[in-house]
Amino acid sequence: AVVSTQSTGGMYFTQNPVRAMQYSEPGLLLQCEVGIGMAESVLKMDQTRNRPPVGFDSILTGERDVDHIGIYSHQRHNELQYLVFDSNQAVPLYLIYFTV
Repeated sequence: AVVSTQSTGGMYFTQNPVRAMQYSEPGLLLQCEVGIGMAESVLKMDQTRNRPPVGFDSILTGERDVDHIGIYSHQRHNELQYLVFDSNQAVPLYLIYFTV
């Protein structure tokens, strides 16, 4: 997972480096191993949340394809984002320097 952070008090992680680049310092990405534990799945992130609900360790959000009766037919994994609020859930592996 590649990390990006926002102002929710949590850390966002995605497997999509292009998505992470939108929120990262120019030319820097931090690749991490992330323990998401029990993730609550939401269709749209609530930017006012500052922790996962009771019984959950993280929040999963991002694009999903929904069939005609509202059941998730599959997920676009490269667009999924995980939000964790405990820094102990993420272990930095590599600091990646790049130029565009």
